[in-house]
Amino acid sequence: MPGFEYSLRTHCVCGSILSEFMPTIRRDVEWGEVKFIQCKRCRSWCQSPQITPASISDWYDSDEYRGGANVSGSAYVDYLKDESCRLREGHKRYQRDLVNYLPEKNAKVLEVGCATGSLLAAIREYGHDVTGIDISPRFAKEAKELYDLDVQVGDMASADFPQQHFDMIILLGTVSNLQDIPTTLIRIRKMLKIGGALIFNFPDANSLTARLYGERYWMFAPSVGTFMTTDCCKKLLSTAGFDEINIKIDYQMPSFSKVLNHSKLSQLIPVSKIFSHRFNSFPFLLPIPGVKLARARIT
Repeated sequence: MPGFEYSLRTHCVCGSILSEFMPTIRRDVEWGEVKFIQCKRCRSWCQSPQITPASISDWYDSDEYRGGANVSGSAYVDYLKDESCRLREGHKRYQRDLVNYLPEKNAKVLEVGCATGSLLAAIREYGHDVTGIDISPRFAKEAKELYDLDVQVGDMASADFPQQHFDMIILLGTVSNLQDIPTTLIRIRKMLKIGGALIFNFPDANSLTARLYGERYWMFAPSVGTFMTTDCCKKLLSTAGFDEINIKIDYQMPSFSKVLNHSKLSQLIPVSKIFSHRFNSFPFLLPIPGVKLARARIT
């Protein structure tokens, strides 16, 4: 079984120095240990040392993360089995969260961490030009097979996209996984046109849900680089040069298996499978406790 490779991390995304004397949470998974330190200044949790991008790419490609027909993963029971749920959610997300931030037609949209590309496929149906990038070669291959999307394999630290090119850049389920959030936000701002929008979601480390779950919360996982607070997020966006920052509760349409897995109720998943042929997910968008949706513009 592969193991993680790590790189040194000495600072929080807010710039504060991380110390061994700060609150620490350790989590053992199949490939090794993950350690998070809580910043005293912004209260965000930072993975330190940090798993390298190459190891994270291998982790995303693995069944230990994604699950499958014969094994439940740490993040998903069976990622591809929920694809129809994600595609339905993509259409509803477009209508609820994206359409008012886009030109009517022919907008240039980039999704960072697009996985299989279900959201991009939905956005394309409304007449927009979509681009995707993901660190996982396996996801990029599936995006081509499922939706005929040519997804670039890589991360935002090395991606080569033109400046002032996109009308919207989206990171759903991705911003917390970035190796360097402050630097990536600055790069994204430069890639957006004037009037362009950045849209992403993130679990709030200071939410009641996170505090109730404590160290059992699902964000203490190998793929998470920074589990940040809303106050920290606002400051990072402002420092990166974004305007019209709006953060509110996020709405999603998760599959039942995803809800049970993230809620630490995986023992109920076999029961949910009995009904999954008819009711695989909630039929409407639900407010997700503790998860925020951030929208910001370049003016």
